[in-house]
Formats: sequence, structure tokens, C-alpha cells
Amino acid sequence: MRLQYGFSLVEVLVTLLVLKVGLLGVLAAQTLALRQVNDATQRTHAVAFSHALLSHVQANSALAELVSGQITSATEIAPVPPCGPEHLCSAQQLAQGQLNQWWQTKSGLSKPVLCTEAEGAALLLEISWQQRSAADPGFAECSPGVGRSGFTLQSRWR
Repeated sequence: MRLQYGFSLVEVLVTLLVLKVGLLGVLAAQTLALRQVNDATQRTHAVAFSHALLSHVQANSALAELVSGQITSATEIAPVPPCGPEHLCSAQQLAQGQLNQWWQTKSGLSKPVLCTEAEGAALLLEISWQQRSAADPGFAECSPGVGRSGFTLQSRWR
């Protein structure tokens, strides 16, 4: 037998197969990491969104009555009442303006659903949103489920 120089075709194919499997593993890890970062970003938006509502309720307790129940993307939020030096707003009108301003900040969430229940000086807030990687489940509930993330907060404002 004479001396062989270089690689055989079988060796090259095995090397390419090992390289391909390794690159597919890296690609799968990258996809999973992007999904986790996306979910974490949405959770951060939801926490900020909820904290803003609780801060508004602490500032004006009339807002607790306006947000009680379920609020979804399809919920009609009344426009901001005209308030100014000539026309002073009541606490209810001010709460309507706060609700409208707060609802405009939901842009970081995908199809948010918010349920609140005010009881005395306590506010129970449950929020859920559609995960970006999930298919649209149709009707959305406040509690997390398949394809939806969420959490529950309870706060006292007095």
C-alpha cells in the first residue's frame, strides 16, 4: 500500500455531519434564549404597567371604581374630560383622565387582560398577556394559562 495524503471523502462527510449537528444545537439554544428574553421583557412591562395603576389609585381612590372588573384591549376607555383653569375637574373626571393616560402605556404587552377588585382600601389586581411565541388562544382570561403569562398583586392604598 502506498502512503496516503489528505483526507478521505468519508472523513470529510463525518466531520460535516458533526459540525451540522453542533450548529443546529447552537441555533436551538439561540432561539430558546430569544424567547426567554422576550417573555422577560413582557413581564417587566406588565410589572411597570401594574405599578403605574397602583400608584394612580393611591393618588386618587376614585380610580379604583373605574378599573373594577375586567379590562381588555377591546374595552372602550372614555376620552379625557376637558379640565383647565376655567373648568375644574371632579375626582371622578380626574380618575377618568388618569385611566385614559395609564391605558395608553400598555404598548409593551401583547393582548393584555386586567381584572381588578376593590374591597375597602385594598385592590386585588390580576393581569395576563399573550406570550409572543404562542398562538392566539381566542378569548383571554385574567389568569395565566396555555399561551398566556400573568401574575396577581394585592395592594392597600390607605
